Amino acid sequence: MGLLRQIASLGRSARMESKLKVRQPLSRVEVTLANDAHIDWLRSHDDIVREELNVKEIHYTSGSSPFVTYSVQPNFRKLGPRVGPLLPKLKTTLAAASGADLMDQMSRLGKILLTIDGKELELDDQDIQVRLSAKEGWAAAQGKSCVVALNTELTPELIRDGIAKDAIRLIQDLRKRRQCNYTDRISVKILVTAQALSDALIGHQELIAGETLSKEVQVQVVEAQSLDALESPYEISELADERIAIGLQVLSND
Repeated sequence: MGLLRQIASLGRSARMESKLKVRQPLSRVEVTLANDAHIDWLRSHDDIVREELNVKEIHYTSGSSPFVTYSVQPNFRKLGPRVGPLLPKLKTTLAAASGADLMDQMSRLGKILLTIDGKELELDDQDIQVRLSAKEGWAAAQGKSCVVALNTELTPELIRDGIAKDAIRLIQDLRKRRQCNYTDRISVKILVTAQALSDALIGHQELIAGETLSKEVQVQVVEAQSLDALESPYEISELADERIAIGLQVLSND
């Protein structure tokens, strides 16, 4: 479970780094483990990670992640006085070293251990910086036991899924403001000014209704100026960078 929590935490960090909203579904996450001892167990619990990170698929592998690269930046000005004549060999050793291995050591130990000409050197984060960069179309983060990489490419289908998730949040927030009881059934009408937004919502009417306890979810395209003249039960909101109006009526608590 500790490893599962680490994967979820790293995935959330990668999302934040790439400024992807939590409610925006993504196609998949690739988890590269330091070893494969727990892969079968993780696969049997991947529904937890998929829900936590809002991804359609999760893939587990071990070894080196093909979705990231590493850059090693030694502080030779600081290291020079310490290592003296070993500096040229230190440069050669770092140039040949695996960036993934160096970052793994720094993550686990808080330092990097190297042996050059029989002398052991300890390099801390003041001596050397190891940075991870995700390849184009990915966002990634590395921890002590794994690298988590999220595919950030958004297809039209994923974008529509994200719009539906945002609409659910808006309706749930409106339920709270109207002080609806938890079991109250409602009727919802959403007025939009863009056909693409209407199509996205209509394609997810069943999902939106189920998540918001709505007996019906109507969607209508209207002129933009008509939104300004609306009164209760409508409230103006924003969805996918477009102004919309949501009308909510409580039907019953059956």
